[in-house]
Amino acid sequence: MKLANIVLPIFLIIGVGYLLRRVGLLRDDTTAGLSRLVFWVAAPSLLFKSTAQYDFDWAARLPLLLTIGGVTVIVALATYLACLRAAPARRGVLAQGAFRGNNVFFGLPVALNALGEGSMASISIIIAFMVMMENLLSILVLTWPHQRFSARDPRVWLAAARRLLCNPLLIGCGLGVLFSQFGWQVPLVLERSIGMVGGIAAPAGLLCVGASLDFSRLNSELRAACSISSIRLALHPVLTLAALYLIGTRGMDLTVPVLLATSPTAVLSYVMAREMEGDASLAGTIVIATTVASLVTVPLWLIILGVT
Repeated sequence: MKLANIVLPIFLIIGVGYLLRRVGLLRDDTTAGLSRLVFWVAAPSLLFKSTAQYDFDWAARLPLLLTIGGVTVIVALATYLACLRAAPARRGVLAQGAFRGNNVFFGLPVALNALGEGSMASISIIIAFMVMMENLLSILVLTWPHQRFSARDPRVWLAAARRLLCNPLLIGCGLGVLFSQFGWQVPLVLERSIGMVGGIAAPAGLLCVGASLDFSRLNSELRAACSISSIRLALHPVLTLAALYLIGTRGMDLTVPVLLATSPTAVLSYVMAREMEGDASLAGTIVIATTVASLVTVPLWLIILGVT
């Protein structure tokens, strides 16, 4: 019963988002606006509030973050090498689909619903770290296949630096860490306002996931999408679980990263593929396939992790 109480609200809201799009209440422009609201305002507010209230032991957290990052690099590199025979426009897209998770719009609501408010500080730091890691890796795997772009071109990395420095999720977490480390207090009125705005991040993000589902895309590239789905939803979480367990991680610090690793491929992977001459159609198919498959895999991972 607890498993149903965790999973069903998540997928019901996704289903509502899908239905709202089908009946025309969430059109493409409306969904785009809602996505921007979550990405630029609501999610950063939620991450700021949680990190500002938490006193971090960075020395203790460093092995955890390095292990998560190491697994992500291994998955990215192994998938890229396995796809060397693919066309340049497809190679980086396949690799990105395997390692880039939908942590904000999907992973955050799942982890928060499964583990409660007490997990929010841990979720915030891991999401901030993964935002940085995944953006850098995405740029690498999408530039390597193309002769016009070069990973050794400083302009590529300057653009990446600007993207990271302007990322609202990193800004929200960074400000929260500053408030936490220096003991600054957020005025009560402002704290409650930020909390109310942050409270819409999870449900609005899930509505966006549902509204973005386009099942007609599954008719093409199904084989490639299924292969990447198995890496994204099974292999990546397994490697994360094994690596963290080997370094002695237990409890919440083990459960949160693995749950985030079970997230389907991020919708932003489609945007980056389109911007950097990747196969945008393939990227969209991978997003849909992993999101649909997560209906089965997320409950299984909750059982494996004992969150039932």
